[in-house]
Amino acid sequence: MSFWFRDNEILLKQGIRLLTALSDDLYQLKPKDSASSVGEHFRHIIEHYLLFLEGAGDGYIDYDKRKRDQSLETNRLLTISSLQNLISIFEKNEIPLGAVTISQNYNPEEPKPIVTSSVERELLFLVSHTVHHFAIIAFLLKAFGFTVPQGFGYSPATLYANQFLK
Repeated sequence: MSFWFRDNEILLKQGIRLLTALSDDLYQLKPKDSASSVGEHFRHIIEHYLLFLEGAGDGYIDYDKRKRDQSLETNRLLTISSLQNLISIFEKNEIPLGAVTISQNYNPEEPKPIVTSSVERELLFLVSHTVHHFAIIAFLLKAFGFTVPQGFGYSPATLYANQFLK
């Protein structure tokens, strides 16, 4: 496997390990002061990966085209299967590297920004995006009294740095 895909695969496998330890109820539960469940965060992560894969081949990734598939928010086993499918795609190492155009609109009142990027840069973005949402998931689960695996929600670079700072 190319090193470009490895960190994403590591994170997706972390997600699977966490999901296999969760109950369906905990997967869907929302705290009173939060707008999102663990399932909603996983759905969001998966849909970013799917849009990346859809667009990487044709050179244009539109992160605004998320389907917001509620079955991924409520069906933990479907989410595990979706993560496994993503890992399989990365393991095949058939995603063409190189230039792409991306768009993601944070302000619907403004024109949609379209910028140049690369598949490699977007793979780095997916790592950062996934870690960010894993950190939120860890926070949510801890609030419910669930013990999150050590290192979950931390960047691989942070874990590596902490190993040498001790």
